[in-house]
Amino acid sequence: MALEATDSLSVLNQAFRDAYAARREAVLSRMGPVIAQIDDLLILRKGGQRFEAPSRTRRYHVYKAVTHVPLALHVLLAPLKDVLDDDTRIRLTTLRRLITEVRDSFAARGLPAEPLERQHRVLDASQALVDAVLAANRVAQEDLSAFVHAQVPDLLKNAEDAARDQIETMHAAVEAWKQRMTSDEREQLRAVVAASHMSRPGNVATQYFAITLGESWEGRFHEEDPHPGKRVLSSEATFDEAAAFSLLATHVLDARTSTGIFGEETRMARDLLADAAERILAEKFQKTPEPAP
Repeated sequence: MALEATDSLSVLNQAFRDAYAARREAVLSRMGPVIAQIDDLLILRKGGQRFEAPSRTRRYHVYKAVTHVPLALHVLLAPLKDVLDDDTRIRLTTLRRLITEVRDSFAARGLPAEPLERQHRVLDASQALVDAVLAANRVAQEDLSAFVHAQVPDLLKNAEDAARDQIETMHAAVEAWKQRMTSDEREQLRAVVAASHMSRPGNVATQYFAITLGESWEGRFHEEDPHPGKRVLSSEATFDEAAAFSLLATHVLDARTSTGIFGEETRMARDLLADAAERILAEKFQKTPEPAP
């Protein structure tokens, strides 16, 4: 049970939180240049100034949106074992109408010939599947499986084009910013990437910043690192600019505090109770931790 807000211990603890927050803001204000990637936006804070640049173009979203169509059909139809229920029929009918509208819009999107043909292939195959399922009022799982597997090459090519769009867009902005920095500022440059938890391993922006800022680059196999780098940070499920930069300042402040108190820079990067919990659980259940393979 939590302490009451009026309890003197609660008041003391709040004083600590207030002091920590004030110090974190002071750390952020004195840090060198920092870049945040939040959705389609890159934000640079440097010397009290704020700059913006795109991290993706519209083509990124075109490729991602078309890729989601076969995925949506698989999600809708894979669980079905019998005739379509009313909800699925309504959703399929809506998807068919939207596919037609989207297909007719591509002439104005300015895609090169090969990517344009690829989007048409995916949408045409998706519409053909929807028509067949609606006509039969059921889905044959073997037909669904054949459809999905046939789309994989085009879906992966869309993913490649989306990744290329983001990397090239980010690189143009970051390099332009770095050209206006001193050598000391470039050495101090840090980055924070807003990412959902499930997409963080291999996140495009995290990979890009790792390699361009000279961190350890683990590519698409990025996992929790017991000794993480100091210049690139993932901000999980935080898509607010202030929160993203605050997290970066927290990372820096915790590293300094952890070194000063525990003599271990990364000690506060894990739960303060973590080591004790591990020892207690090992003793209680007569087990030892098993590192992930």
